[in-house]
Amino acid sequence: MFIHEIISFLNEGAEWVDFNYTRDVVLFGDPNQEVKKVGICWVATLPAIKQAISEGINFIISHENCFYEEGTMLPRELLDARKVKEDLLAKHGVCVYRCHDVWDMKPEVGVSDTWSSIIGLPFVKRELRSYNSFAYFEPMTVETIAQKIAHTLAPHGQSSVSVLGNIHQTVSSLGIGTGAATDVFALVRKNVECVVLSDDGSNNWIAGQYCVDRNIPLILVHHSVSEIPGIKTMVDYLRKKFTDLSVEYLDEGYRYRIVSAGDC
Repeated sequence: MFIHEIISFLNEGAEWVDFNYTRDVVLFGDPNQEVKKVGICWVATLPAIKQAISEGINFIISHENCFYEEGTMLPRELLDARKVKEDLLAKHGVCVYRCHDVWDMKPEVGVSDTWSSIIGLPFVKRELRSYNSFAYFEPMTVETIAQKIAHTLAPHGQSSVSVLGNIHQTVSSLGIGTGAATDVFALVRKNVECVVLSDDGSNNWIAGQYCVDRNIPLILVHHSVSEIPGIKTMVDYLRKKFTDLSVEYLDEGYRYRIVSAGDC
């Protein structure tokens, strides 16, 4: 079994991706080498890479770019940190592939559909090429929805969420997106009464201000943790196809804790 065969399997039937213009590329290493073990993660942090090496994993599938960002004028700190990762990967012959565009919208098992399915509200079937999902239900408070989401995310590293707006407001519809790609305006065009946004995909002076002005409660979740459940599904997805292959999830270290003023 070679790495490129697993990549080809992941990409099968992904009609929603333009492979001439995609984030899904080999970030480091040789995809023509034989696979020993596979490690999957939301992003290949240094702890995740070290775990992979310690477990004899030579193929890492990372949803996000483990080299931070691309550019010709990056901060020296990023360049230095990137080199640490590259040197470690090269020393141990590890290949890293980014599976983002395919897995975000992969029906049922991908990030978007997993995210909507675990919240516990009746979401309608998502449009194949859309990052967004919508739920319609009997009226309930924003606080109840926020509690559902916090409960859902707790096993994955986030046991609380932030709410901008009236938590006692009663709503009967919810719009959510996928990670940093979430566009508040694409959600409210569907006339939803409450939205869920990502912490690094929204801002207070535009999205927050708009929601306050429109009296639309906004629930804020961490980009990483809201996507991690839908990345973990890839483990079983590959295990079912490649029954003799070792596939493991790598711990990236994304665990958030709330510290309140009363704790000081």
